[in-house]
Amino acid sequence: MILKKKTRSEPEIPSSSMSDVAFLLLIFFLVTTIFNLERGLDLTLPNSQSSPKRINPKNICEIKIAATGKITIDDKEVGLPEIETIVRKRALENEKLMCVIETDPKAYYGFMVDVLDELKTAEARKITLRTGKG
Repeated sequence: MILKKKTRSEPEIPSSSMSDVAFLLLIFFLVTTIFNLERGLDLTLPNSQSSPKRINPKNICEIKIAATGKITIDDKEVGLPEIETIVRKRALENEKLMCVIETDPKAYYGFMVDVLDELKTAEARKITLRTGKG
């Protein structure tokens, strides 16, 4: 009696349900992920019906950014790290302080963003952007 040897099939992982498992994992991670939302600066932009308001000059902190990146506060040249301490000190002395940022149109956009970040760190409450004249 001759016995035939059984050929064994190799064990395989079924790949037909792999896409289902991947989709379920994706849904699981999307549902359980927590996104940290950083609160930015609140900017209230004027509309066409709004009229300009008069502000006492002693309540204004004028920040100018030149095309070269030179920053001045009330016509005194300052470095970027100094903005926070200057504005924080002035804000503590005057709660009605309004920071006015005027950026040269040829200046790199990042300069204005860096100044806004410093004002946020200094906890400036009122910030306005001055547009070019003309």
